[in-house]
Amino acid sequence: MSTTTKTAPIRLQDHRIPSMPTATKVRYGDGRVLPVGGGLWLYRKAPLAPARDAKSHARALEVGDPIAAAFEEIAAETQYTTRRRSMARSRYRPFHLLLTNLPRRYSPPQDSRIPQTLQNWFGDERIQDRGLLMGTKLNDTLGGSDRSLRDAFDSVATSLATAEVPMADYQADLEDVDAMYTRSGFTIPTPKDFHLAESWWAAGGSPDATILPHADHLHVFRTVAGVQAAARMDVNSCADWPTGIEGHHVLRMGSVHGLDLPFSAAKNHLSAWATSLLDKGAVMISIRGKVEPSPITHKELRRQRERYLRDIHTARAEGRMDDQQQDEMLATLESVEGAYSSGEAFPTLVETSVVAAFTGHGRKRLDSLGNGTAFEIASMDNRQDLALAESWVGSPARANPNLMDLPSSAVAYSGLPSLATVGDARGINVGFTVHDRQEALMSATKSSDQDIYPIGAIVGSSGAGKTQHLAYSAFQYALEGRPVIVIDPKKGSDLSPAFGEKCTTFSLDEFAGASGGLGGSGGTGVCDPLRFSKTPADGINTAVSVLHDVNLWPHGARQNFEADLQAALKYGVSKGAKAIGTALEIAKRDGEASKELTDPILRQSGNDPMFGAIVGLQDEGEVLSAAEDITYIKVGNANLELPPMGVDQKSLGLTQRISAALIRMLVFGSAEALRGRRGVMMLDEAWVFLGAGAEEMERLGRLSRSLEVYPILFTQRISDLLEANLTNHIARGVILHIKDPKEAEAAFRLFGVEPTQSRMDATTAPERIGKGGANWKSRKPLFSYNDRDERTSLLRGAVGLYCDLDDRAVDVEIKIPPDFLARASTNALDRAKREGRQVI
Repeated sequence: MSTTTKTAPIRLQDHRIPSMPTATKVRYGDGRVLPVGGGLWLYRKAPLAPARDAKSHARALEVGDPIAAAFEEIAAETQYTTRRRSMARSRYRPFHLLLTNLPRRYSPPQDSRIPQTLQNWFGDERIQDRGLLMGTKLNDTLGGSDRSLRDAFDSVATSLATAEVPMADYQADLEDVDAMYTRSGFTIPTPKDFHLAESWWAAGGSPDATILPHADHLHVFRTVAGVQAAARMDVNSCADWPTGIEGHHVLRMGSVHGLDLPFSAAKNHLSAWATSLLDKGAVMISIRGKVEPSPITHKELRRQRERYLRDIHTARAEGRMDDQQQDEMLATLESVEGAYSSGEAFPTLVETSVVAAFTGHGRKRLDSLGNGTAFEIASMDNRQDLALAESWVGSPARANPNLMDLPSSAVAYSGLPSLATVGDARGINVGFTVHDRQEALMSATKSSDQDIYPIGAIVGSSGAGKTQHLAYSAFQYALEGRPVIVIDPKKGSDLSPAFGEKCTTFSLDEFAGASGGLGGSGGTGVCDPLRFSKTPADGINTAVSVLHDVNLWPHGARQNFEADLQAALKYGVSKGAKAIGTALEIAKRDGEASKELTDPILRQSGNDPMFGAIVGLQDEGEVLSAAEDITYIKVGNANLELPPMGVDQKSLGLTQRISAALIRMLVFGSAEALRGRRGVMMLDEAWVFLGAGAEEMERLGRLSRSLEVYPILFTQRISDLLEANLTNHIARGVILHIKDPKEAEAAFRLFGVEPTQSRMDATTAPERIGKGGANWKSRKPLFSYNDRDERTSLLRGAVGLYCDLDDRAVDVEIKIPPDFLARASTNALDRAKREGRQVI
């Protein structure tokens, strides 16, 4: 609901634009602003959060709640003696919302551990600096509250003599308004926040940049050289100016009006009109108006009802409106009246002016930018400089002839406070948000520091980019100085070229005791839980669990032997044993364990190198450890036979059960090897570990939290997580491309994200449309192809939905640097090129 009125512009003092572009005399550190036009304003910083990228529609609406709450507070404290608008209007509180959205070159976070690397990788990346301030004019009390007549006289004398504002006059209202903003979630702006607001037209540079107004645009010169270059040409006609004038850019100021939204606009996608403006290139949106309490609006509606109905019927009788339009108008009137009479209506923003700025001359006329939206845009011809002045902090200038009356919800839930941010305050680079180009970081220690469940998961189909993301993340964590263990159980895989000198590589056949192996020959016990566990109790429990799952005993004997196995291991450990095999030997020797229990385990350890890595036959020997950088464990020549995805591991054959058990012990052994070092453990093909069920996930979570280790699981099988009730065990992660719609929906459920149709479409879409061009709606990495259908260049990295520890879910482009991607790519042609092989 909106109405539009026309008013003459109110210009700055003496009807001149100041030589220096500002409307502020003094700005104080606490957010108070003393404007040139008199009075005193208080500005606060609005919280920004993802709205377009929110996990659900309800979460998207929450982003606008702080602004809605501030309007409610302002309206509630407005004092009026009559509900007649014409008489109460003078008491309405003026407000100003200023959104700035400036592009700039990327710079690493100030506290990054790898700033130079990030600068080298992303120095040419363009990101957005966005800020939103809300200001309110303060009401004064002559002489201040509880002050004498003499104080009041002094206050007036001070104002007349110095043109300054006695701050004591505003103290009471300052405290009230500050409390309103604080309750609504606003904070005091930093100097940087104000700098953006006071220099946005100069691209965040010096605010006194030279401005040359033309009829439908402004020229801004940030350097003296640029001004001199323009001065040598015809300054009144810029059509023939050369491109590339130093420090020069163009702004176009537009009036946003005609907002056509249903009364319950917050539920309508068109209500995000501010988001639409930003998508169309707006670098600034300024909204000014006054807050009217809803009871006054209700009274005004009732007073104007007869005239409104008469206008509707007259238009219908004259043929300017058909029956359907008449019914819609009457229904709108009834819904609005119903909301106001119930006391549930939002305050009304009256005399609302919306001015937006766009960069460049533009190929499109400003008045065409509103096509397909809920608003119209008019170029503010011959008042471009005044439109700029209207946006200034504390400015009395008013240039917009198109004023509107709007429910405050139309502004609060417009997408104005939306910013697609996700991730942690520090950590490695995951990528940049697709919308708003904000850097997304992932900390290895936040979950441990805040005692949050620590496990992360990267989910996606084969070819979605999991392996490259794994290598890219591991490399960055190592650059941070963290020890990283990467377990890669995929046959034929070798990521060591990507890691380079940062890597110490082992293969499973070395762990299993092949010639020259880490632990020698026989039952090496490199992954024996009695060796790597910190306490005997933890080691015994893990050993019982893994031996129980491998199940070397006759059919049906497993349950009968479980308690005996626990007792035998406990006895052997009490006698000094340091490995599963030696503990069972001691227990058997002393009559504490039967041959039926121990012999199958001891025999298998001696015969099977893979099982021998789990069951040590000697107390001495190496145990899994972590290097200072990356410890990379690959399959090598080991006979590792991973179980099929989606198959109950209890029904597997012996070789597959042992392979799955070895992977589990590698995971737990890696966590112990990283104890207290604040490191990272990464597991590819993690569905093998996840198939062990909730008990093992719970064990890994408890262990990792106590050891300050961050485990990240990479898997393409997501539905297993849900079926095994593992949802609560995953704290954060990234959803990549998933071909199977059922698996895609399972991924959204895993992270508590609403599986909207657009999300499902993007997650399952192929990277190419037929044999044609790239499908930019897909999450897969996009490439260009030559005539032989060979990849020639990367157009865009994989897009992942990053679900973070703060319950946000935002699309992120994973921008792996080209030199690293060339080393990490698993594409057959890329591998051949890397290895110097010719492909036929």
